[in-house]
This record gives sequence, structure tokens and C-alpha cells, in this order.
Amino acid sequence: MVKSTSEKAFDVGNIIFMILLSAMFIFPLLMIICVSLSSSEAISKYGYSLIIRGFTFKWYQYIFVDESVSILRAMLNSVFMTVTATVIMVINVSLYSYAVTRPELQMRKFFNLLLVIPMLFAGGTIPYYLIIKNLGLLNSQWAIILPSGVNAWFIMLAKNFFKSLPESLVESAKLEGATNIQVLYKIVVPLAFPIIATIILYTAVAVWNDWFQASLFLDSAHKHLWPVQAVLNELNTSLNNTGRDPTVSAQGVYSAAIVMATLPIVIVYPFLQRFFIGGALVGGVKE
Repeated sequence: MVKSTSEKAFDVGNIIFMILLSAMFIFPLLMIICVSLSSSEAISKYGYSLIIRGFTFKWYQYIFVDESVSILRAMLNSVFMTVTATVIMVINVSLYSYAVTRPELQMRKFFNLLLVIPMLFAGGTIPYYLIIKNLGLLNSQWAIILPSGVNAWFIMLAKNFFKSLPESLVESAKLEGATNIQVLYKIVVPLAFPIIATIILYTAVAVWNDWFQASLFLDSAHKHLWPVQAVLNELNTSLNNTGRDPTVSAQGVYSAAIVMATLPIVIVYPFLQRFFIGGALVGGVKE
């Protein structure tokens, strides 16, 4: 098919726009990586640049060795919270979304309505804090994990995906004596892996990048429980203090910490990205 002049112009403009947009995301990351590998003198003289000057691993050694930073422990905390919250999310979403698609469920309309309410209304920060406090979860990692283990929008996505699966699969499995749980986790969930992968990616990124809940529920006396984003926030504040070591480059240390905090998500994302678009589109379309 021959494209018209306007279509060709649109394609060229679209390509140029995407290149510029990609550069806006890639160049700052490259500058951070270069600064994290540059010497203190080079950083003081040239600032952020796309060239590594005075190559050194000093700032990476600093964030892993210095006890005041504890980036490794914070990363382990983030891994624990992210993995646990993601597993809980997948279990809760799959159970609820499958249940509300079953015609034999009593009060199904009521349970569907319960999904809409939290999508439209939020209780607010103060009631949220009081609930966590009354549950005895303050200064506990479960104050971050449990609220991150359920999401009404994810349930809606999975529900729409489950409804698109042939009912004959469920009926044939039940004729063979399978229970609802067996049908769910041996037939439905494997077939719904694109939407499950999308939920895993969304949840993992959200929990890994979250620092607000840690600042709300974990005080400074429990720094050993802080996730990596909370440590980065604290590190940014401490490096800007006038009383810090003058031989330590704030830009170098903070850049190294950002690289290490970003690396796990960058590694995981490509493995789930191919499921991401398809899962989001299929789950988001209601027939």
C-alpha cells in the first residue's frame, strides 16, 4: 500500500518525536551513570556530563561500606517487601476476580459494586494512618506490604480477562472432578499469564519506588527496616548538610545510589514487557 504525502510526513514527525522523547529519558540516566563513575575532582569541575572522567568505583564502595548509608540492607528490605506484596497481590486479585465471574456466586452484583467504591473514593491519609496504627502495624514492614497486596483496578482488569476465557474449559474441568481452586490455578491463571504479568510488573514497580508509606509508618528509630527509596531520600538530605565530609562528592554518592536502586527494575522489566501491552489491553476491554 502506497502511503500519501501526509502519511509519510506524519511517520517522519512521529519518528522524530519518539527519538526526542527517548533522548529525554536516556540522557539523564546516562549522565547519572557517568557521574557515579567519575572522581570527585571531575565532578566538581565539570558537574553532570556524558563523559566519565577520573574513572572510579569510590562512590559505589561508599554506599555499600559506609554504615550510615546501608544501601545493601535497604535493597534487601525492598526486595522482601516487593516480592511479598506482589505474591499477595496476585493471590488476592486472582481469587476475587475469578469469584465475581462465576454465575453461581451469590450477591455477585454487590461484590462488583465493592470494586467501584475504592476506585472513586479514598479514605485519606489520616484515616489510613489510624487504621495501620490500630492494627498494630506501625514500624513494621507489613504496614507497607499488606496495603500493597490488593488493588481494585487490577481486579477489574483480571475479571475482564477471565470473562473472555471459554466457559467450556471450566465446565470440562469440573466434570473431571476439579474444584474451583484447582480450576483457577491449573487452568485459568496459566491461560491468563499476560494479565498476571502486567499486574506483577505494576505492583513490583509501585512497591519498589514507594517511599511515602515508609516515611509515614517507619520512624527513624527503625532505619533497619527502611526500603531503598526511603534511604535515598535520607541520603539526599544528609549529603546536602554543610557538616559532611568535604572529600565526599554528594553528586557521586547520590548518583551511585540511584543507579543501584534502579538496576533491579531495569533488569526485571524486559522479561515482563512483552506481556505488558497485551495484558493491559485485553484486561482493559470489556465486551
